[in-house]
Amino acid sequence: MSESASERRRAHRASIADTELTVRAFPVPVRLLEISLGGVLLESSHPVELGTRGDLRFNFSGVPFSAEVLVERVDRARGETAAERYAIGASFIALSRDGQRVIERFADQ
Repeated sequence: MSESASERRRAHRASIADTELTVRAFPVPVRLLEISLGGVLLESSHPVELGTRGDLRFNFSGVPFSAEVLVERVDRARGETAAERYAIGASFIALSRDGQRVIERFADQ
């Protein structure tokens, strides 16, 4: 029997505002919907191919965050506007201890 997505989650999920995913030196504007120690859920008007690696960067309360991610899921997002949006699920490939602290600090708020 398969587990639902919420049952598979091991880490607390949290939401954060605007950020950017850089793919092959091309910045893709994204909105960071959720973040955990395992990865992120992003929303963008630009699709990204499965398996793409990129650098995710943002500032959280003045503290810079940067980590390499792997895109593992891309779905068309359902919204109320006519513009196409994409939900992009990515896991962290390399997450420094400082990066872990930023996420943990955000999750504690």
